[in-house]
Amino acid sequence: MPDWASLRAEFPLLDRYVYLNACSLGPLPRAGQAALEAYAGAWMEKGTPAWYSDWLPLLDRLRGRVAELLHAPPGSTAALVVTTHLFFTTGYLQDVRAIAAAANAAGALCVIDGYQTVGCVPVDVGEIGCDAYVGGALKWLSGGPGTAFMSVQPELLPRIEPQGTGWFATQEPFSFTLQELTFAPDARRLETGTWAVPSHYAALAGLDLVLSVGVESIQERLRDLTVYILERCDEAGVRTITPMERERRCGIVTLECDHPEEAEARLHADAVIVDWRPGRVRLSPHWCVTEEELERGMDLVLQHVR
Repeated sequence: MPDWASLRAEFPLLDRYVYLNACSLGPLPRAGQAALEAYAGAWMEKGTPAWYSDWLPLLDRLRGRVAELLHAPPGSTAALVVTTHLFFTTGYLQDVRAIAAAANAAGALCVIDGYQTVGCVPVDVGEIGCDAYVGGALKWLSGGPGTAFMSVQPELLPRIEPQGTGWFATQEPFSFTLQELTFAPDARRLETGTWAVPSHYAALAGLDLVLSVGVESIQERLRDLTVYILERCDEAGVRTITPMERERRCGIVTLECDHPEEAEARLHADAVIVDWRPGRVRLSPHWCVTEEELERGMDLVLQHVR
C-alpha cells in the first residue's frame, strides 16, 4: 500500500487547494518541475548538441515507459488521438474488452482513447484486444499538455500509411533526403515533426512517478475517494450521473447543478478546484487528497451546488 501522506509532498499545489480536478489537468509534481529545469539547463548550456546528448535519449526512455504503462510491445508508440475508454461527462468506465471483441468479430479495427484512464486504470493492450490504444500525459499522469501516445498492434504497422507526417516518421530522419519518402518500419512511422521536448520532459517525470506508485493502487485509492463523494451526494439529495458500481467508475463523479459556472467560481474562491460543464459540476479528486481534505471539500461543494 503506497504511503499517500508522503506522496502528497510531491505535489505543492495540494498545500493550497483541495484539488478535485485531476481528470482535467493533473497537478505538477516536484519531479516534473525539476525535469523542466533540466530541459532548460541542457538547452542553455549545450545548444544544438543537447538534441543528441539529452533530448533524443529522453524520448527513447519515454517510449519505453509508455510501453510499460500500456503493457505494449516496445516500439509501438507514436503521437495521435482517436476515440474513448471512459466518459469524461459521467465517469462511466466501458468494458473495452467486449467492445474490441465485438469489433474484431465484425472484421473491424478497434481504436480506444484512454486519455481519461491512463494513470488511473490499469491498461494492458494485449488483454483488451484493441488494434490501437491512445493516451496522453495531461490528466492522471500529471505530465502537462503536449504529450500524446498510441500503441498499435505491430502486425498492422505495414498497412498504415500516414496522411499527415513529418521528418521523424521517416526511416532515416537525419538523412534529410527530399527525393523519396520512406516511412520507418516500426511505430515511428506514425510520428510527425520536431518533438515538443519540454513537454516530454514533464511527461516522463509524471509517468515515472505514477509507475513507481502503481496504477492498481491509484485506481483503488480513487474508487475509495469517489465512493465517499457519491455517498455524500446521496445523503444530501444531490443527483449524480456516475455509476455507483465500483468496477464501472474510477476517478470522476459528475453532479447535476443548475448554476455550475457560478458554483465552480465560488468553490475556487474557497480554495476548492473543480470543473463544470453545462448543467453539471465534475469532481475528480487527485489520489493524494486526504480524507480530511475531501470531507472539507465536499462540505463546500454541497453548499454551493444546491
